Amino acid sequence: MYALSLFLSILTFFTLWLMIPVFIFPPLAFYVGYKAYQARRRQPGPHSRLGLLVSMIPMAVAVAVFVLALSIINTGYNP
Repeated sequence: MYALSLFLSILTFFTLWLMIPVFIFPPLAFYVGYKAYQARRRQPGPHSRLGLLVSMIPMAVAVAVFVLALSIINTGYNP
């Protein structure tokens, strides 16, 4: 599920010119990343803080991609 979340975040940049995927892929990537994080927390046994932080990376990437894609759209695709 982590790989799917990261894939959706990366796919946003390849379909940025369509603008609609910006509002679909990053939120979907965040949701999938959250579900993967929940599955990790439900596993029995002790959890290290570092392991939980690493499992939050797909959610952070999804948020960063969403903000970056919106800023690119708002500036009119100017470099």
